[in-house]
Amino acid sequence: MKCLRFFLLFTAVVLMVGCAHYPDVRPGEKDIHEVIIKTERKGDGFQQAFAEAKDFCDDVYKKHPVRVKEKSTYIGSMDEKTYNQAKTASKIIEGTGAAVAIFGGKKESRIGAGAGVGGGVADHAIGRDYQFSMTFKCK
Repeated sequence: MKCLRFFLLFTAVVLMVGCAHYPDVRPGEKDIHEVIIKTERKGDGFQQAFAEAKDFCDDVYKKHPVRVKEKSTYIGSMDEKTYNQAKTASKIIEGTGAAVAIFGGKKESRIGAGAGVGGGVADHAIGRDYQFSMTFKCK
């Protein structure tokens, strides 16, 4: 039993250390690389993209990333305004439902939990319809 625990712990550590922390980085020519991620809102994504660029530059070149260009684009199938309204509504329903579930009485708690879960399901179904891209160099 002790050996099994050690083996599982060792395997988990090896997998965590061995995994790259930049799955969205696309290496490019002339030391210009790109990170492309999907986000929920326009303008989101810089923090995640830069963190991946930082890990990539550090692991591959032992250097630091320098942003060259960034862009956020709506890529969804529904109208952008409709998408943003639906996204806001799902977040409000999810948050309000959670609050009612926590602070409401017994009956209200069940209704709130259902609304919160429904809002979460709707939010997930709506998806991430913005694409954030950042090009960078490692210097």
